[in-house]
Amino acid sequence: MMPDRTSKPNDDHIEMADEDLKVEAAHEAESSWTPEEEKKALRKLDWCLIPLVGVLYLVSYIDRGNIGNAYTAGMGKEWGITSDDYSWIVTIYYIAYILFHWLILVWKVMPLPLWTAIMAFGWGTCSILQATVRSFGGIMALRFLIGVFEAGFVPAVALYLTFFYHRREMGLRYGLFISFSPLASCFASALAYGIVQAHTSIANWQLLFIIEGIPTIILAFVAWYYLPASPSQCRFLTARQNEIISQRAIKGRGQDTQQKLNFSQVFAAFYDYKNYMQAFIIFCLNTAFGSLPAYLPTILTSMGYTSVHAQGLSACPYITAYVVCVAMSMLSDKAGQRGIFVFVFCCIGAVGYILLATLESTGVRYFSTFLVCAGVFPAVALTFTWVTDNQGSSSKRGAGLAIFGMVGQCGPILGARIFPKSDGPYYAKGMWICAGVLLAAALMAVILSICLRLQNRHRDRVHGKSDTAHVPLDIADKGDDHPMYRYVP
Repeated sequence: MMPDRTSKPNDDHIEMADEDLKVEAAHEAESSWTPEEEKKALRKLDWCLIPLVGVLYLVSYIDRGNIGNAYTAGMGKEWGITSDDYSWIVTIYYIAYILFHWLILVWKVMPLPLWTAIMAFGWGTCSILQATVRSFGGIMALRFLIGVFEAGFVPAVALYLTFFYHRREMGLRYGLFISFSPLASCFASALAYGIVQAHTSIANWQLLFIIEGIPTIILAFVAWYYLPASPSQCRFLTARQNEIISQRAIKGRGQDTQQKLNFSQVFAAFYDYKNYMQAFIIFCLNTAFGSLPAYLPTILTSMGYTSVHAQGLSACPYITAYVVCVAMSMLSDKAGQRGIFVFVFCCIGAVGYILLATLESTGVRYFSTFLVCAGVFPAVALTFTWVTDNQGSSSKRGAGLAIFGMVGQCGPILGARIFPKSDGPYYAKGMWICAGVLLAAALMAVILSICLRLQNRHRDRVHGKSDTAHVPLDIADKGDDHPMYRYVP
């Protein structure tokens, strides 16, 4: 009687043998360079790649948020913009951003330097053109286009970085990347502080749009020339360093980092519960924080500060957020944990909003904005990283990030409408809503972390021990359904 070669034990044995051979081959490739060479190549990659995508994010954040500074710098008064009008101007950006989130998947099929340059040039041009319009319809159209172009770049950076870095390295790198947003808010607020005091032939709010849009146009051409198309095509690395980065990327993420779009993995993302739980978390975070750059100057003005001082004081909470975000992202990598960190920082942000809702002391309320910024920014960074940690293939990561973003970016639409001018000066209702959604996000983070731990334990019992540092090389077709894949809780 012939043995049954379709039985599961034999299949598993063959699969594990094949996997061992691939891992052995990867180790042989890795042994061709020294740890010092790898460390030097990785450090050089960090110093060149992260600042480049980070500065692009910085200018995109400035261009999306400068409407708040322009509004307080005189645009609102000059145009006679009502509170409802302003809410729609903020909201239309997010509508476009949501509708075009699927552009993340273009990063798998189009030359990335060219695509990034087109997107940056597009939103930079539209940002400058805001200085020329004089109608509500015109500013709405430009804000919509800014949302479209930024949707083609910003959400995809999390996917892009996974082409270069291991899961235990992503927290710090994405934390460094997203920390350019508090730097952007800090820089934009400080720049606006200077611009609103300038005496020029054009209105200060027009000058603000022009000055803040020009760097984006310049950076579009820098990205076209300098941004790597893949881990083996970094202009700023030597041929030897390109080989090291390319081989370690395969070892850290499997053999699908440079493959074309895998539609079976794209569809798999749509019935993965993790994507919807994480999308709920980012929805809550964005509700509480997505519109804060547009409203923080207004909130500070309501505390009794002048418009000019409000612009300057807006910068300080963002500096604090930058330091905390980078430090906690590094600590999260070392701990190999995401959920507990997201929980803690959601709670910190919620405390900040509760203080803003209940107290009237100017000093305490200003301190509370530090808690909000230093709480929510790290939570946002780690939640983005968490999504990329737990999608096995790059195609599924792209689709997962699209779902994550399309649901999550509905948050700012709600956030943009919970601070009506009629609720001033304390905006208590909006503050309570923000506190509530942050506590809901904290609870969901705990539930998801427990689910992932239970799945890891089940796979360890059934398929044998593994850990998050081990990513099967043949990950492209099975993704995180691979029996030896382990989730980051």
